[in-house]
Amino acid sequence: MRNLSQILSANQNSLEVSKKKTELRKILIEERKVLAENSKPQDWGARQFFRALDLLKLTVQDLTRKVQENEIKVACYFPIRNELDIACFASETWIFPALTADNQLMWFEYGDGKSEYIENKYGIKEKGQDHCFFYSENMPPLLLFVPGLAASQDGYRLGYGGGYYDRFLNKFKNNVTTVFCLPSDKFIFDSLPIDQWDEKVDLVIW
Repeated sequence: MRNLSQILSANQNSLEVSKKKTELRKILIEERKVLAENSKPQDWGARQFFRALDLLKLTVQDLTRKVQENEIKVACYFPIRNELDIACFASETWIFPALTADNQLMWFEYGDGKSEYIENKYGIKEKGQDHCFFYSENMPPLLLFVPGLAASQDGYRLGYGGGYYDRFLNKFKNNVTTVFCLPSDKFIFDSLPIDQWDEKVDLVIW
């Protein structure tokens, strides 16, 4: 874990929250890029995925059975900018996000992971909205692997500024278990700049 003051200068630390987040994102994106370049691709997310299952007291077989029996849904993300690749463990029925015109999250099933994809404005793969659905409280509980850059020791997440996951979690926090996987403890901080709409995650893994 690092102290935020070790990363940001005194001038940067005096900025308002949104600008402080912007400065921190620039630094952490570059740090993660360097770390990824010096790591084996097959290891980039595997340790964190299996550690998450261990802490959730699940085996891969347990997870597969619960998904098949519709006890839970597993949601993930397609990695960009050197994010950990949790999606490589996806089965056909895992769900992934698509963005709506009014900045909400819809979801689609992974399928074969190859067909019917388009790229959204961030360059992330998704499917057209005719293949997507909105999550609702009458669906099975969601085990959600969330993307992002860093976490605080009390569970806040630094994302990329779109607010998509914060809005989703604000609405469905009682139905969702959030897992945030990070490359190392260098991306865990004593505190992060926080807005009033930021939501905590349930489990941070590195």
